[in-house]
Amino acid sequence: MHIYAKDLNLLSVFEALMGERSVSLAARKLSLSQPALSHALSRLRRDFDDDLFVRSGKGMTPTPRALELNKRVSLVLRHAQLLYEEQRAFVPKTIQARWNIATTDYFEALLLPRLLPYLSEHAPGITTVIRPTPGVLPKVELENGSLDVAIAGFYGELPEGFFKRVLFKETFVCVARKGHPRVGKHVSLETFVELEHLLVSPQGDLFGAVDEALEKKRLKRRIVAGVANFHSPAAIVASTDYVVTVPKRIAQLYVETHPVRWFEPPLAVPGFTLVAVWHARTHRSRLHAWLRDAIDTLTREPK
Repeated sequence: MHIYAKDLNLLSVFEALMGERSVSLAARKLSLSQPALSHALSRLRRDFDDDLFVRSGKGMTPTPRALELNKRVSLVLRHAQLLYEEQRAFVPKTIQARWNIATTDYFEALLLPRLLPYLSEHAPGITTVIRPTPGVLPKVELENGSLDVAIAGFYGELPEGFFKRVLFKETFVCVARKGHPRVGKHVSLETFVELEHLLVSPQGDLFGAVDEALEKKRLKRRIVAGVANFHSPAAIVASTDYVVTVPKRIAQLYVETHPVRWFEPPLAVPGFTLVAVWHARTHRSRLHAWLRDAIDTLTREPK
């Protein structure tokens, strides 16, 4: 006997007959015709090799076998009902889950100070794991479920089966220590080129958005070091005469924690759009949609 060969809807007929003790009343409760319910009872009798319900006076009386089955049938139906009710009633505070985000340390610094307290209050059973994102979309990891969402500004066109949400548009600013001898309220392009620069370069190349903009003007700056993350430049710049060009939201964090100031670059440096990307595998998940909404809300505006 295989369960897929059985019609589990018949258990609802059993329960209705047990409660009503009448074919006509059970049929009305289930919105069935009396012949249809009688046919269902015949199938139940074959399945359990027992009469289950026999006529007695004006109603139907359960057999000892039916009484024996009653609690177990009710339990099966209750669990089945809960399965669908839990789908409708999404309560973040009751969820136990882990989700994995691939992103840059830039966005990690912006997101986690806001996201973790938010989850602690609204969904304390969720554990967040951040992993570095490569310079390209982590397609395979999103497809196989080892990652749930990837967030960056350099993914470009998405393959079929992927979705994205724009989080915000970002601009670049420059950061120098307070009291820097050559950095005032405004910095000329000539002075900017003569300054010594740090470059945030996770991939290790020494050519960024600023260098591309300078190249169009046939200019070149001096880069003294390329660093792999957005954390160390604040401390380096605060204690030297180096400058660094970083996204504005990161510069604002630098100002809060180090004796530095930010200023507009003296040439047009294209910004970027930060997007969250996910695979169709999690697109309809209520949990993942709720988490994506949380990220969107918490990062929409700078502090």
